[in-house]
Amino acid sequence: MKTLLTLDYELFFGPRTGTAGTCLIDATNRLLETLKPFDARAVFFVDATYLVRLRHYAQTHAQAAKDYAAVVRQIRQLESDGHQIQLHIHPHWMDSTYDGQAWHLDTRRYRLGDWSREETEKIIADCTAELNRHLKHKVFVFRAGGWCVQPWMHIGKFLQDNGITVDCTVYSGGQSLHAPHLFDFSSSPSLGSWKFESEPCRLVRNGAFTEMPISSMRVSPVFFWRFALNRLFGDLSEHHPFGDGCAMPNGRKELLRKLTRYSKIPVSVDGFKSSLLCDAYLRALSHGKTHFVAMGHPKALSEYSLGNLRQWLTEVYSRDERLAVFDRPVKVEAPAVAEAV
Repeated sequence: MKTLLTLDYELFFGPRTGTAGTCLIDATNRLLETLKPFDARAVFFVDATYLVRLRHYAQTHAQAAKDYAAVVRQIRQLESDGHQIQLHIHPHWMDSTYDGQAWHLDTRRYRLGDWSREETEKIIADCTAELNRHLKHKVFVFRAGGWCVQPWMHIGKFLQDNGITVDCTVYSGGQSLHAPHLFDFSSSPSLGSWKFESEPCRLVRNGAFTEMPISSMRVSPVFFWRFALNRLFGDLSEHHPFGDGCAMPNGRKELLRKLTRYSKIPVSVDGFKSSLLCDAYLRALSHGKTHFVAMGHPKALSEYSLGNLRQWLTEVYSRDERLAVFDRPVKVEAPAVAEAV
């Protein structure tokens, strides 16, 4: 089974973004300390839109210049150390401003689908160029910010024009019908990877693009009640995230759905969700899965989640397996094989 650990390298998008030093640099270093004893590699989906805007404000603000230099230095070091860098885009950064001390976010155009085709083309081109200028190996895999990868027809050509032919956004059964997170993966194939053309959830045998989905789990409302109670009464020293910002709040309808119905969530190394990581991996092995893709965010890691990450890595490496990165070309699973991911 091909196993990947993927991290969305980004700030927060709530009332406080947090700082690059704490959310990105320090949090990533804590992750690397955990990976090092295993000589484990990870894939970092770098929010290149943030990098574009940071570079813009570095011309006039000393702190932005300092942050830009630190982030670029870490990205280059990650690649030099054998980790992989791929493309992540949160387009709302293009509407957001920086005053020299803090970012002021405007998330009204959170999805690439909220922008005109001309604007989208420029955002994708600028983000890809900005990230590639710091790398030895050009990016070829994309993950949409907030899982908002639909409609693909709005972005696919522009990604392809910039060398992106693989997507890693979909997670089987995932769905959010409330802004700003709007996506529907309920019809995605039950495969570890597949080809597609105009819709990442629709398999096309000779499609121009490849989907390698994030692994997912079905969880009961009880999990989210425990999650909520843990946030209220859990040990802060164990459960407080490393990042110093605030997440975007869930809408009331979305929160009510999670607290009252079974739902699908991506397998994650973040916070309390990491408690499911090892079980999800063992279940994937027992079901003969071909791929296992876990995700997370350096900003959302905690002492608790790093403990669960160590447990998972011990399980993986005790089986004489290793964490992988994306291959080029990506090996696609035969469509005839039905496999839940």
